Amino acid sequence: MIAPAPRGIGYYAASHWFQGAVLFVLVGALAIGLLSALSDARESAEKLVVELSIRNMRTGMQLAMGEALMQQREGEMATWAGRNPITWLGSKPDGYLGACPVAGRQFLPGGAWCFDYERRELVYRPRSIKHLRALPEGGGRACGQLSWRVARASENTARGGLVGLRLEAASPCQWLVDGN
Repeated sequence: MIAPAPRGIGYYAASHWFQGAVLFVLVGALAIGLLSALSDARESAEKLVVELSIRNMRTGMQLAMGEALMQQREGEMATWAGRNPITWLGSKPDGYLGACPVAGRQFLPGGAWCFDYERRELVYRPRSIKHLRALPEGGGRACGQLSWRVARASENTARGGLVGLRLEAASPCQWLVDGN
């Protein structure tokens, strides 16, 4: 019996390597696309949670103002300007640190809230700041965090009484995720 000749890399063997390389590239491109979509979905969810928290703070503030009006404590509402709006939530949001760190609010970790007593602003730093954009009236400052403050809505100058309060954006930044 004659021993078979050793096999060399022929057409069929090389075609399997080529098919494997094409499959590897396609799977890699699909994985990169899925990871990018997951990152965008995570940031959209984070933005939604922050917007709902702010909306709940506004609702809690309105309920507190209504209660003060019913109990004829309108004068007390004037002292609420500059107050920490977290007090009107039923529970503190995840990542709430209390007062801003002494080192400064620029060192706030991603996903954290704090209240800056010096500026009297609630501050939030998103986990990813790639979608924060400076507003035209911001003077071109770099955006790294969002902030809100409790301010007087308007005053009745005839009687000198306070009409209401509002929770307004204080940072010159806008969070744009998916064009919203």
